[in-house]
Amino acid sequence: MPTSENPRRTSQAAKHELIALSGRKGWKPPPRLSLPEWADEFRKLARSAGNLTGKWHTSTVEIARGPMLAVTEPGVHVITAMVCTQLLKTALLENIFGYHAHLDPCPILLLQPKDDAAEQFSKERLTPLIRATPVLRELLGPARTRSPDDTLLYKAYPGGFIALAGAGSPDNLARRPIRVVLCDEIDKYPVTREGDPITLAEERTATFAAWMSVRACSPTVSEESRIEDSYEASDQRRASVACPHCGHRLFPDFFRHVEWRKTRDEAGTTKAHDTETARVYCEACGAGWNEADRLTALQGARWHQTKPFECCGARHVPLDDYANAWREHDGDEAVTAVWDWWADDEHQRYAVYRAKCPVCGTWRVDNEHAGFQASKLYSPWTRDRPPAIAAKWIAAQGNEERLQAWWNTQMGLPYRAHTGRRVQAEVLAARGEVWAAAVPDGVAVVTVGIDVQDYRVECETVGWGRNEESWSVNYHVIDGEFSDATTQAEVDTYLRQLWKRTDGRPFEVMAACIDSGGHHTQSVYEFCKARIGRRIWAIKGESARGGERNPVWPAKRPTPRTKKTYRPVLLGVNAAKDTIRQRLLLDTPGPGYMHFPADRDIGYYAQLTAERLVVREQGGRRYRIWELPPGRANEALDCRVYGFGALCGLLHFGLQLNRRADAVGAPVTPAVPRHGPDQATTTVTRSVATKSLVSRLA
Repeated sequence: MPTSENPRRTSQAAKHELIALSGRKGWKPPPRLSLPEWADEFRKLARSAGNLTGKWHTSTVEIARGPMLAVTEPGVHVITAMVCTQLLKTALLENIFGYHAHLDPCPILLLQPKDDAAEQFSKERLTPLIRATPVLRELLGPARTRSPDDTLLYKAYPGGFIALAGAGSPDNLARRPIRVVLCDEIDKYPVTREGDPITLAEERTATFAAWMSVRACSPTVSEESRIEDSYEASDQRRASVACPHCGHRLFPDFFRHVEWRKTRDEAGTTKAHDTETARVYCEACGAGWNEADRLTALQGARWHQTKPFECCGARHVPLDDYANAWREHDGDEAVTAVWDWWADDEHQRYAVYRAKCPVCGTWRVDNEHAGFQASKLYSPWTRDRPPAIAAKWIAAQGNEERLQAWWNTQMGLPYRAHTGRRVQAEVLAARGEVWAAAVPDGVAVVTVGIDVQDYRVECETVGWGRNEESWSVNYHVIDGEFSDATTQAEVDTYLRQLWKRTDGRPFEVMAACIDSGGHHTQSVYEFCKARIGRRIWAIKGESARGGERNPVWPAKRPTPRTKKTYRPVLLGVNAAKDTIRQRLLLDTPGPGYMHFPADRDIGYYAQLTAERLVVREQGGRRYRIWELPPGRANEALDCRVYGFGALCGLLHFGLQLNRRADAVGAPVTPAVPRHGPDQATTTVTRSVATKSLVSRLA
């Protein structure tokens, strides 16, 4: 009869086996994986962190593979990602954290511009990542024994931790040794009292041989952007894709490779853009790519070092050398004439085209600092197709803010303002026009900008048409202090005028902005509070330190319900002046173009162009400011800024300018020149159409 096993002996054997298994696991090295391989095998997408859920696939956004491979590329210590929005930046930082927490534990510091941004990143990105990914949930999730030190901004795991902090406090950057520094949105970092926050953070890596610093951001303004400076210091990698029709590898560029149908008049001037026909065209075979072709090409994206270098007594520019090589060679022969493919085919831990000297064949560009730049042309998302990019480009014309946003968010490139190009007052005066009536054809909305001086009030009436094309309808000076009742009565009379078109159609002042920043602040407040229903707004220029650019019209607006606690509108004057100066440079009527009457004197134009855009540097940070030279007057510029601010206020309230321009239409009677005081009347009768718009905006 068989005897039963001793339960105690069985339990001891099981314990011995578990101990042996733990020992084997402890001595077993982690799997030799690249960052994309780790993400494809282990990472899961959280439902709360984006539109996609389930298993992570690097091939979904193939262009992200290059920066991810650089994390395990031999010799790389610094990674810069200067790319467009919603492409790869945040996912890169998340995957680096997950990879090191799981396979290569170490202390990590993740920097955000401010402390509240760090908390938001922890709540909205890291916590969902940990919960959704099993291997991270086992290390950092609630099931394990958590460290009592764990907080929203500090999470420990076996062998390391991740600390999140704002870049504005030097104490956050100097507390502990760090091996991996992850810097997000670096163009928004302030300069601390001890210097540049990125430099301070990277000093914490001095005790680690295998240290790494990652800098990610969409760029802002050229010569002010940290990420631009960082990319310029890198090996400047750009991605190529192969044409599905001929196999030629091209570096997609919006202005070189994207075309769409345009309607032109007899003189050859473009009248309309059919951006829905926008496609990428191969520079070699001329074939236009449909969306399926573009997505197929993106799957074969490869990164190339493109930084210029000197070797064998000559300066070499890899992209220029490649442009010359593909005219002489077919297919990959042109590529191999400029670059060597450097890849770890066994483990796929790195893969990049290294730039070589075309004479001696040596690699002359160091890879210690790997920089990556990519535009929306590399994006697989439906909203980022070439037609959408082209439509945004056309819509941005004539608007400084939209142009900067387009360059930054669509191209992933810094915006280069026309800092060095001056607007000549004489050139503006020479293009003055003669109009048949006070309100020229094309005007749809009239606003007024008022600048209050000590002993006078200066007013400009501006007409706005389709795509913010503008006409300076009138410029008027009222003598007297604004606090005087007589002066206020004259200002009110001016604001009540109806300006007429050639067919007799009246245009009332739809909105006005009055400067309240001088010596008559309280008088301006009281005047505007009594007329807030007519959209007469008291404004004050923002105190934008360090050249900061804020929206021209803020989100908060005064209403009749807030009269008792009335505050002026803080106008983004820096952004407004950027827009106006850019529009003054336009020399062809159309979107954003500024028209002036022929009878305006040269003094007006001298005031309009008085200020200069200059670059200043403070604490290692460069920024642009508007500067008024000594002895110059700028009242005309201020009036136009305030008139433009009034239009932005109407747009904020819901005015659809182009639709309004279509509704107003052209004059129904032949244009007849008018002269003298009949050009304007003080009648306060409103047309039915104007009443309708007023009711919608009130």
